[in-house]
Amino acid sequence: MNRLSIKQLLIFILIFFLGIAVCNAQTGGRRGTRNPEKSLFGGKTRKVKETKVKEPRAATKAKRKQAKKQEKLKKDYKNFVNDSKKNAFKIQTPEVKARMKQNQKDITAREKAKKKRNNSSTRKAERKYR
Repeated sequence: MNRLSIKQLLIFILIFFLGIAVCNAQTGGRRGTRNPEKSLFGGKTRKVKETKVKEPRAATKAKRKQAKKQEKLKKDYKNFVNDSKKNAFKIQTPEVKARMKQNQKDITAREKAKKKRNNSSTRKAERKYR
């Protein structure tokens, strides 16, 4: 019985150490390349150069013409609005003209104060929430 238990103990120790040796076989740190796909599919991946599609001259010419037309329309509209304002101001009586001028001054002063207030509050909030 004693001999049998020693044999079992010896076999157990032998299996135990062999098992540890097998487990330790894979620990060696990182060896080889970091990316396994790199070793499988080659070194560097090349970027495919995108081909530029050049539009026909007629299309680019039409786009330029359209942009010019839009700018001209914006400019004409701006001039129309200014002329309309001047005409509306010109047909008023002197008292109304004076009141309109004063209103315009008040509006610009209010806008300036509002802008100043917004800027100062924004700066304070910017400093507060950094």
